[in-house]
Amino acid sequence: MLNVIADIGKIVSGNSQGELLDFLIPETAKQRYIVGIDFNLAKKSLAFNLLAEGGENGLSKQKLQEYLFVASERGNRPQFSPTTTNLGYLVSQTLPNLVKTGFLPEDSELKKLLQKVRDRFFVEVQEEGGNKPTFILNEKLIPNASFHFAKKPEKLKDAIGAYAKALAGLIAEKTTAPAKETIYTVCVDGEPVAAHPDYQRFLWQQNSESAFDGGFSGTCSICGTETEVTQDTTRFVMKFYMTDKVSFASHFDEKNYYKAVTACKSCYQNIIIAEKWIDQNLRTRLGGFDVYVMPQMIWTEMEAIRLFRYLQAITREFNEVKNIASLREAERKAAERAERMGVFEQNAFIWNFLFFRKAQSAFKVLALIKDVPPSRIMEITKRTHETDDGRKKLEIPDHIVFDLDQIYRLIPLRRDKKKGFLEYKKVLQLYACIFSGLPMRKEQLYNYYKQLACMHHFESYGLYLFKKPNNPDYALMADTLKWNLFLLFLQKLKIIEGESTMITNEYDAYFPNGVKAAFAELNYNEAQQGLALLGYVIGVIAYVQSEKENLKSKPILDKINYQGMSEEKVMRLFNEASQKIHQYRRHIGYAERWLALGKKLYETGAREELTADARVFYLLSGYSMNLLRTKPTAEITETEEAGSLEEEEEVA
Repeated sequence: MLNVIADIGKIVSGNSQGELLDFLIPETAKQRYIVGIDFNLAKKSLAFNLLAEGGENGLSKQKLQEYLFVASERGNRPQFSPTTTNLGYLVSQTLPNLVKTGFLPEDSELKKLLQKVRDRFFVEVQEEGGNKPTFILNEKLIPNASFHFAKKPEKLKDAIGAYAKALAGLIAEKTTAPAKETIYTVCVDGEPVAAHPDYQRFLWQQNSESAFDGGFSGTCSICGTETEVTQDTTRFVMKFYMTDKVSFASHFDEKNYYKAVTACKSCYQNIIIAEKWIDQNLRTRLGGFDVYVMPQMIWTEMEAIRLFRYLQAITREFNEVKNIASLREAERKAAERAERMGVFEQNAFIWNFLFFRKAQSAFKVLALIKDVPPSRIMEITKRTHETDDGRKKLEIPDHIVFDLDQIYRLIPLRRDKKKGFLEYKKVLQLYACIFSGLPMRKEQLYNYYKQLACMHHFESYGLYLFKKPNNPDYALMADTLKWNLFLLFLQKLKIIEGESTMITNEYDAYFPNGVKAAFAELNYNEAQQGLALLGYVIGVIAYVQSEKENLKSKPILDKINYQGMSEEKVMRLFNEASQKIHQYRRHIGYAERWLALGKKLYETGAREELTADARVFYLLSGYSMNLLRTKPTAEITETEEAGSLEEEEEVA
């Protein structure tokens, strides 16, 4: 995968790493102000000046470039950037670090300047019980400061945080720049440290050459070139190999990381560039997960560079695929997109989907779906359209739609407030099957649906951190219909095992209005239709119980075992539904005929294909079809009731 990232870096940089610093700086920042902390060496005084102000959308890249605003060092690595949002770094470690050995060169003019700043403006403090002193900005030199830093704080890190917070408040008072919207930069005698050539060279060296201090002659794992390489990839964010923990090195020897990965200078710099660019341009969300949509060029380098402009459209294209609302918008722009989609049809590149989770400095790869051709995305788009056409045909409302983004809402994932999703592999495996065309087990899908039905019925939303809907019964209906559309979508993609379907039905005329079309569109077989009809009749009974009998609940729904319906329980439910029909006969309409037909269809050989979970799904599907229809459906005249009984006898 590193070769894909390096190739993107090569393309976006035009195969020139000379502009490395430009790629390290974000396109925009949400902060609106840049405030300078100016150290006046001659007067030994400190001043806070508002240096730049952005618009409502934050600071532009031009302003950020002027002060070399780059991301802070990750983890426990020493901080050295003089422009940052973290004021705690500037009042403690940043300037002292820059004058240490191993940072700025010994003969650097800037280093000599910063040494004077450290000696005149910083004092050494020591954590209580600690051995190593730390430099802290002397609060006595801060004008109008009313806070004090203890010489021996109990916890140094907490003390620095409180110190920085108090100072940020003071700066906000003096400059009118709110702390949350401010980037701070260090100046010496009015000149920004970030603008000094010595610092710019140092920043470039840190991101391009410092890793080669321990370089050696070898083979680059990425391009295969025999040249000087490094095994130090600690600055990489998207790491697929461990090179910073000795337990992952062969024989626990830090010299043996090269067996995992090595990189030459060119590939190393391309990866540094690509990681920043990918994060800014190829990042999107799918199903509640962060994902990088990374293209891998198949054409030659020159042709690939010509495709650069399409790279920038990748996430937009993908967002249209995953979201049905965007698909509709895309339809209106069909003519405009035709040329671009023609490029995709040629499979000029393949797509890689890197699902990930970031937590502070950690980057965890959740899943990598590789080698997805653009033609597959076109196929998914086409089948999504067809599925939505089916929804419209069945008159299912617009808010009950299926698209790729909906999948994680259809499969309840247990979540932890700190760790996020705990069962994310369930959903990511489905995405892998959809994008790669791998087969799915329908039994597993029914099991996922059963968990969703249980969540709604028992209202156990807290386990999954779902917000409780205003009407759980309606939410169950809507999600059940979405599941039907989801299964239809998978059938159209031909990645789900086939089941026998009912091509013609001699009893079509006896189905409730709209149900016949639904069975045909969703490819239900006889047993599935029979269960759905039972569910439909249960919906009729439930309506009578709540609306006509003025019951607060729908007792008939408690007869369904949401954990799974065995064969015996299904037959018992048919009998109980029959009893209820006779109990509510005055309101029940054609329900007796529908129940008789449902039982007849269910008792075909196709019922042997159904699992206990599948029976729950088709039962509740029929119930949902009833709930979707305009009420009342069951009121009939005496003549209609008599007619229904005669027709029932004909069916039997």
